[in-house]
Amino acid sequence: MKVLIETIKNRKGYKHFKDEDAMNDYLSKHSDSIANYEILNEYDVAIDETNEVLQSFIDDCDLMEKKLFWLFRQHEPINEKYSLKLINASGRMNDAKNAIKKCLR
Repeated sequence: MKVLIETIKNRKGYKHFKDEDAMNDYLSKHSDSIANYEILNEYDVAIDETNEVLQSFIDDCDLMEKKLFWLFRQHEPINEKYSLKLINASGRMNDAKNAIKKCLR
């Protein structure tokens, strides 16, 4: 579980606990320095993790798009059979990247 904790010195930070008992132990031990705390929805944590994975996919798509385009440039003068397929694949990676970006908005 993810908890936002504010200290008496107005510092804020997130603390992760494996369960409610661990959180209660921590809060009781540090009660003299904690001004406020808020238990965050577990769904928010899942969204954060999903967004990180999606951003990683965007980076992967970008790299793959560049590699495919580079390969297209290498094979273009040699074999037209490869060049059209490679440029199409590069375009599809760009489409995938843009679709994933829409998910993050």
